[in-house]
Amino acid sequence: MRAEEAGETPRRIREAAITLFAERGFHGTGIRDIVTEAGATLSSLYHHFGSKDDLLVDIMFASTDPLRQAAERACAELDAPCERLAMLIEQHVWAHVTDRLAKIVTDTELRALSGERRDRVLTLRDSYEGLWRATVEDGIAVGVFTVSHPKALTIGLLEMCTAVSHWFRSSGHLGLRDLCRSYADGGLGLMRATENGRAVRRDDLDIGEPTRFLRA
Repeated sequence: MRAEEAGETPRRIREAAITLFAERGFHGTGIRDIVTEAGATLSSLYHHFGSKDDLLVDIMFASTDPLRQAAERACAELDAPCERLAMLIEQHVWAHVTDRLAKIVTDTELRALSGERRDRVLTLRDSYEGLWRATVEDGIAVGVFTVSHPKALTIGLLEMCTAVSHWFRSSGHLGLRDLCRSYADGGLGLMRATENGRAVRRDDLDIGEPTRFLRA
């Protein structure tokens, strides 16, 4: 029971911080606001996380590292660049909808960090984005993607996929799986993906569900 309680306190603190950072921003949220929302104490926050800045880093790592690991698994298992790109898009969109507030905090509050903390988060983010860039470059190298400025288009595609956390709601007419497939289709179109003289569409690919490489 004590072990369960020990794990429950940091979870409550983390969830309270995510909610408040998403609503008010990092600088608009006081450390006492977090512990009040979490039903915890200042000493417990300092014990589990060290500081408000370290808590933000913890949130960002918990949000980004599972996506990086899923991307590594997808790139290792899927050989064709079209398949890899489609899966990278779908699992990114899926994660940004199902873990919406944490992704918003991760994507908007990097500005609140500085020094070694900021560098750690940027290194992780660059590692993840590098898998996208490598996939696009592989597609260009084998002649299935035709783009003049792959780095700029890859960044733009990532930004487009990331933005779903700000607007998508499951109560609308478009379901999450259909959203993922639509974005994958759009991403393939953006890279002008072709094989044997015809455009590659998402429906041509048998890559499974967006959650295939994501782990709970």
